[in-house]
Amino acid sequence: MEQIVVASLISALLVSACLYVHYIALRLFAVTISRMHTDVRRPMLYVLAGVFAAHLVEVLLFALAFYLMHWSSWLGALEGLGEGGADRFVNYFYFSITTFTTLGVGDIIPTGAVRIVAGIEALMGLMLIAWSASFSYLMMEKLWSGGEEAK
Repeated sequence: MEQIVVASLISALLVSACLYVHYIALRLFAVTISRMHTDVRRPMLYVLAGVFAAHLVEVLLFALAFYLMHWSSWLGALEGLGEGGADRFVNYFYFSITTFTTLGVGDIIPTGAVRIVAGIEALMGLMLIAWSASFSYLMMEKLWSGGEEAK
């Protein structure tokens, strides 16, 4: 039971951090782009690159949590970590990115309370990707409206 509480607290911290990162990133892009008076294509490329970078930061936050949680066998582990095993951070990043995108390849399997954090990451990823898609659409509509042709 204690493991579930700890995993839930870790998940709550990660959700808060990801929401904050995403909000700040999107707000920064919106303000910066609104001040640009250049070629229509460039601002949209900045938006997409920025959104991608925000998602990478969020995936890295979860990967770091999985890495730290793995070393506490009390919280569970990630089984099937492949080449380099638990010592290679890239394995945690790979698991995090497949979980965040809800791809869920299944070659790495969370056990114990780590499963709660993995499930929360999938929900968070789904929500943030949808938010990013909405934001990108609204920015594109704003940048490409007013009778201007896309260059």
